[in-house]
Parts: sequence; structure tokens; C-alpha cells
Amino acid sequence: MKNVKILWENDAIEKKIREMAKNINIKWENEPVVNLIPVITGGMIFSTKLIMELEKLSPEKWVVNPVIASAYEYSYNPNKPEVVRVSDYENKFKDGSPYIIIDDLLDTGITLSIIKNMIRTITNDNVEVAVLVDKVAKRKIEIEPEYHGFIIKNDYWLVGYGMDDKGLLRGMDRIGYIEQIKML
Repeated sequence: MKNVKILWENDAIEKKIREMAKNINIKWENEPVVNLIPVITGGMIFSTKLIMELEKLSPEKWVVNPVIASAYEYSYNPNKPEVVRVSDYENKFKDGSPYIIIDDLLDTGITLSIIKNMIRTITNDNVEVAVLVDKVAKRKIEIEPEYHGFIIKNDYWLVGYGMDDKGLLRGMDRIGYIEQIKML
């Protein structure tokens, strides 16, 4: 088993998600509908929990329209992320309503910038970003999330709560990093 050092336990994560949901709900309280764009695969756990919290606060307000995106897969190439959407994707949005992309991690910014630009092209509207972890160490694109749970400045390889290492450890109910063991 890999040596994982835990940064945030489940209780702290759940608290941040509830706070984020409250902030989103307050900001958009006067909107009848808000479009949520979860980024799958990494964002699936965080997105699910955030959407459930939002639904508790304002039932029947949240339209969910996911995309599948990956820059990592099994070989790390953050400069060439793949973004997949269904063929009638643009028809599922509620026009004139706010748009919020939901993802587990903002790292280099490349993938979220591509998705944000894609949504802007479809909607001609402002698009916000909500992430569980804002990892600023390797940011290559100027993009800041409107909502975030945690900020980390270290360049750790994060796992848990949707973040993975070669497809593994994604389902941990806490967030940690893979500790690099130094060879002598």
C-alpha cells in the first residue's frame, strides 16, 4: 500500500462542502434555476455531495449537466486534457440561468479553462467554478475559482474524495497525498 499522508478528514471536508453550498445558495437565491456542470470522473464524489447539499437548501433549483474530462488518466499530460460531452449537451441548459462548473481539483487550470470556454461558447454567459481543492503550486492558466473548500500551496499528488493515483484511491473519504519515499 502506498504511504498516504492525510491532509483533511471527512468531517472537515463535509463542513467545507456545506459552507460552499450555503455560499452558492445565498449568491443565487433570487435565481429560479442554476445550471451545475460536474466534471466527471474526479469531481464525481465532491459534485454529488455538493449537489445534495444545494438541493436540501433550495429544492428544484439545480439543473445538472455533467462533462467527462481528464488530463491525467494513466499517463500524466495536463497540457492535453480530453473533454467529452453528449451530443445534445447545449440543449440541456436552462438559458439565462447561472452556470457553475464543479470539480474536485483546480491544479494547472488547463482543463477547467477549456471547460469554462466551452460553456461560455455554448451559452454566451458568465461561468463560475467551484472546486474542493484549489492547488496553486502548478497553475499555468489565470483562473481562480469563485468557490473553494481548501487551498494548498504544496505540489502534492492528492488522492481521495475523487482524486486518484492511476485510478486508485479515488474513493477514500478523506484527502491526502502520496508521500514520496526518498531513496538513499
